[in-house]
Amino acid sequence: MEARFPGPSPPERSCTSDLEEAEAWLASAEYLLGAAGQPRARFTVAIAQAIHAIIRSNDALTMRFLGRRSTRHDDAVVLFRELVRTDRIPPEYAGWRDLLVQALGEKSEYDYKGIDAGATEARRWVRDAGRFLSAVRSILT
Repeated sequence: MEARFPGPSPPERSCTSDLEEAEAWLASAEYLLGAAGQPRARFTVAIAQAIHAIIRSNDALTMRFLGRRSTRHDDAVVLFRELVRTDRIPPEYAGWRDLLVQALGEKSEYDYKGIDAGATEARRWVRDAGRFLSAVRSILT
């Protein structure tokens, strides 16, 4: 299925609600990383939550500057590319597209298939999601 530029989002969605959801996904992922004594599966779940934080962070950007958010994962990259193309976000943030592409490409592996992940991989994803969210906050303020 080809990525497309989605239409306007419903009025009840907002940049603020997407940012708050991103923060909640990230906080949950961070909590799981520190949950010693929990099964190893927590690392896979933490990665899935970090990926959700990345997607929601991107939705916050696209809602603020384009008035729309992705309805399919492929749309998220199209919308991010539009933010860069139209200079709605500073060019130095364009490189975050790579993390978004990776997150969307691997989401189903962690979210639906539940592949086995370790602590190092989970820490990397949570760290990168935190950096992405921080960059989004910088852009939005």
